[in-house]
Amino acid sequence: MLRAIIIDDEQRGINTLKLLLERYVPEVKVVADSSEPLKGMDLIESYRPEIVFLDINMPEMDGFELLEKLQWKNFNLIFTTAHQEYALKAIKNNAIDYLLKPIDYVDLKAAVARILKRNAQHDTDVKFNYSQLIQDLNQKQRILINSRSGVEAVDLDEIICMESESNYTTVFLVDGKKITTAKTLKEFEGQLCSENSHFMRVHQSYIINLKKVQRFVKTDDMIVLDEELQAPLSKSRRDLFFKWMNV
Repeated sequence: MLRAIIIDDEQRGINTLKLLLERYVPEVKVVADSSEPLKGMDLIESYRPEIVFLDINMPEMDGFELLEKLQWKNFNLIFTTAHQEYALKAIKNNAIDYLLKPIDYVDLKAAVARILKRNAQHDTDVKFNYSQLIQDLNQKQRILINSRSGVEAVDLDEIICMESESNYTTVFLVDGKKITTAKTLKEFEGQLCSENSHFMRVHQSYIINLKKVQRFVKTDDMIVLDEELQAPLSKSRRDLFFKWMNV
């Protein structure tokens, strides 16, 4: 018997999955569920289940952010999502399964069967590995961004800059595209802005892609980027930016 936890912001989604498991997958017992990501984290840490069914697109905290915050991660992960544009290849390559909503019981049985097969082979190395997922994405120079419509895998070279607006961040992309996300600028800074990267936080409200810099306007302390986007340069970041410009 495999113990499972379901985390989905829609109670209807939880109820549907529980019903499918009861009817078609007797090998799995749901020991807890939650429509609140923070509570779901506590349940995972407390129960330490064999399987976690996790919704990706949740308003309070998306599935990827929840996984980043977890301390204990030694479980089989099955994402549930209504959006096919999620980074499914990256997910699949890391022994992480996913189910598209509305969930088909045949797909559900197949996902659990793969877990049972791995357990029978005592293959503990193929359990959920979020660090490997992020590493693979970084090697491909991509980043996962949770938007209002879903989670998108974006090439880093497509990003021109990021602007903080209250509790949201707007990511400006080439060709005039932009994505609004609940992820804070500080979180993006920790993920993108390192000594050897080409991203820099130049202002309390801005991160820029240094590859997209066109010029610096001294009179306005303004950095002009591709697509004529602009980002102010704060006094505390001047030395770092000028060092990059070799001024």
